[in-house]
Amino acid sequence: GAASPQGSPPICGGQRPPPRAASRARPMGCVNARYLAVERDLHSMREVAAAQKQASDTLTQLKAQQSEQVSRMQEQNQTEVRALHDRISQMMLSTTDEHRKTQEAHGDELRQMHERHTKEVRRMQEEHHQQLSEELMRHIDEVRKLQVEYRNHLRSVAMDMRLVANTPQPCCPAMVAPTKDTILAAPGASMSEKEKATEH
Repeated sequence: GAASPQGSPPICGGQRPPPRAASRARPMGCVNARYLAVERDLHSMREVAAAQKQASDTLTQLKAQQSEQVSRMQEQNQTEVRALHDRISQMMLSTTDEHRKTQEAHGDELRQMHERHTKEVRRMQEEHHQQLSEELMRHIDEVRKLQVEYRNHLRSVAMDMRLVANTPQPCCPAMVAPTKDTILAAPGASMSEKEKATEH
């Protein structure tokens, strides 16, 4: 083949290559650069996606831990609340038992006081009844004594009147009261008349 001038593309088969072949060979470096840039972008996107996935996994793990902690705290809180309710119920039960025991003791004390009062009233009634009975018996005895003295007095008066009637009287007898000696000498004179005559 003929030698090609300097700076011209080689001639294959005595013919020059078409000018388009040279223009197609020139942009190969640009294609490689673009490919590398796309690869870098894809790599960056993969890294971003991996970072996002890692952040999402970390957030999910944190949420799970937080949820577990919240559940544990709620359970502990419920346990403490139940224990507090049990303590309050026990305190209320103890207070109720103490109140019931206090009421029972108060009721027993009132019952005993009522029984003592009833016994005391019954004893006082019996003593009063006995005193009234004794007073009545003394009164009856006094009345009987007075009746006996009155009967004796009536007998002595009757005997004096019979004595006076049997004694001869002067024409104009003076109304003279019986003397002390006459009363004391009278056989039917009562003790009260004799005491009265002695006083005069």
